Amino acid sequence: MFDRFLFNAAQSRLEATAFDWFDADATFEKLSGDIDRVASALFRLRDLKPDLVGLRCQNPYQHWVFVLSLARIGLASASLPHVVDANFVRALTALRPDVLITDCDDGAAVGGRQWLVLNEMWFRNVCETGERLARAVAVKPDDVARVALAGAADATPQRISMTYRYVEIAVFHLLYHDIMAHARGQAGYRVIPTLGAETPSGFLVIIAALTAGSCVQIATAAQLGAAFSQKTPCVAIVSPSQAEFILSQLPPGMQPLTHFYLTVAGGRLSTALCNRLRQSLTPNVQVVYGSDECGPVAFGDPATLGDEAAVGHVVPWITLEVVDADDAPCPANVEGEVRLMGTGVIGRYDDNFSLTEKKFRNGWFYPGDRGSVDAHGVLKLSGRSDDLISFGGDKFDLRAIDAHILECPGVRDCAVFAVPDENGKPEPWAALVTESCFQTGLLATRLRDEFPNLPLVRTVRIEKMPRDDGGAPDRQALLVAVKAV
Repeated sequence: MFDRFLFNAAQSRLEATAFDWFDADATFEKLSGDIDRVASALFRLRDLKPDLVGLRCQNPYQHWVFVLSLARIGLASASLPHVVDANFVRALTALRPDVLITDCDDGAAVGGRQWLVLNEMWFRNVCETGERLARAVAVKPDDVARVALAGAADATPQRISMTYRYVEIAVFHLLYHDIMAHARGQAGYRVIPTLGAETPSGFLVIIAALTAGSCVQIATAAQLGAAFSQKTPCVAIVSPSQAEFILSQLPPGMQPLTHFYLTVAGGRLSTALCNRLRQSLTPNVQVVYGSDECGPVAFGDPATLGDEAAVGHVVPWITLEVVDADDAPCPANVEGEVRLMGTGVIGRYDDNFSLTEKKFRNGWFYPGDRGSVDAHGVLKLSGRSDDLISFGGDKFDLRAIDAHILECPGVRDCAVFAVPDENGKPEPWAALVTESCFQTGLLATRLRDEFPNLPLVRTVRIEKMPRDDGGAPDRQALLVAVKAV
């Protein structure tokens, strides 16, 4: 159903560009035709009655045509990372697709599973000579349209299912915010995706952009600078780590881009990083707090919020409360645990009943964040109620990293903790009690293999691990000790 919205707004401008990558582009008219022909070619997949079709694609345009073609014939899809590493294996195991499609010629048996290889030659032939879809497939609003992994409440990403109804509501929420935001007063803006299509947020942002009739600008990391510097207005949503990377790629002396609108996702935005973005990249910066389980929760302009702990006002479709240990609402400016409910919130995790019971209670979702709401309704975040922390835009359970490090030869005791860099971005450090046989290089290799997205961990040797009254590593004491050096 949601695939139809993509072309409703663009019917009067089918020649407008839907996807643009630096050596080619595709209009909405071409995209519509390609989706119809690929949907027709894939129609026989319905005979297999798969609950889920997994996609691993190197070509971004081909990937999105597959996603939209499967939606057109009523089949749920899930996107997998292109790079085959530990994250890929975990995603494949958690998602459990029944049918696997790839455009990669190396993909016939990746991950120990048999894949249907539909490469560029197949795709081009179908788009040029294939028959269009003969009939529409009726889908129910509560049929599953998309499956993805969400990770706000647990270090192990959890499988969630998004129905057609949920996707449409989530897209309408994003479009509502676009209409209200200053950036959307200009026609013809481009959306530059930086969030992975395998994430719920990355998927919904692209669907919303196409539904609005906007151009999706596909760019590699090395091409982002060129994409941003084009003269037409553009929009991007990035994590703090991605923002840091973009700043590192800017040419010396570049003037800030007034036509570029940047949203930094993931919660708190440090004052130092915000100032660097405004001075070097664009004056148009906003911060958003949310998660894959509930979408955007609060937006704010750092220039007017005046406090780097503040993430803005809560969106109108979300009810948010800060509660104490007994689930009683806290007064203004009193810290507690954040909980929320609304039409943008999923109801459960597919395969984890115990975590669902813990995080979804009496209609409320508890993401694990702590904070407060001031007298003006501005949400301020103060930390976590568990050992989850975000490094480089991904959440990690410090206890899980501890356990993996303890398996490394020569490590007697350890604790991973976060140390803010000069821009306020948390970096992973590990305090180690070691034996003479310990090898730093071996530890780095083991961490890279198990946690590919974890930034480089800095290590410090100590004689004895500080512990709190409950016997757990005192990570705050370790942070204080490092800062004192």
